Amino acid sequence: MQRYLWQQADGRRHAYDTQTNTGARSGQPFTALCGETVTPKTERGDLTAGLWFDPECRDCVVRLAAALGWTDNEIAQMVARREEVA
Repeated sequence: MQRYLWQQADGRRHAYDTQTNTGARSGQPFTALCGETVTPKTERGDLTAGLWFDPECRDCVVRLAAALGWTDNEIAQMVARREEVA
């Protein structure tokens, strides 16, 4: 299993660490990399592969990049690019 995974929950796509979370299940809260505790819900389609329309959590994107070894400069450039297109 991959170390970090994405899961749609509470209106955003959040990343989580599979070493500290057992995985996303409907109605089961988990702590995302951003520090928020979020809960995926089946009725919204949060657990349906390939049908995620909610935006990514910005904090999860940044924390995932840091966890993967990106430099502060690389992260700053990514954030700047994402803000340009937003």
